[in-house]
Amino acid sequence: MEFMGIQISRSKLMSKQELTDYFARFGQSDRILADIRDKYEAAFGNELIWRYPNSDGYHLGFFIVPVKEGFLALPYDEVDREDYEIMIVDDATLLDAESLKHYIDDWLSYTDDLIGAMRDMIRILKQN
Repeated sequence: MEFMGIQISRSKLMSKQELTDYFARFGQSDRILADIRDKYEAAFGNELIWRYPNSDGYHLGFFIVPVKEGFLALPYDEVDREDYEIMIVDDATLLDAESLKHYIDDWLSYTDDLIGAMRDMIRILKQN
């Protein structure tokens, strides 16, 4: 498959089970996810993992991780100074096209509102 302009062999991706087993063995933090980023970077020249920092209504945010089965939403609810995001691996789910479309729409709405608010802030500050 082609993802982000890179030809990806699914056989080189971790499966959802391999990923969850890895977290169960080594810990459920972003520091451990860094190992997977490094593995993907070595195999594909790109870590391929994205952080979606907006709430999905249940969690603070989630990481999107390509796995053999598709794209895994790996949520977090806590951020630690040393370990960064703490994953809730039991809540990891495979994303479908409909949920990804929803997250795109949610992201665009958030950024449009934020940019509008910041432009208003600039206008107000320039008036003073």
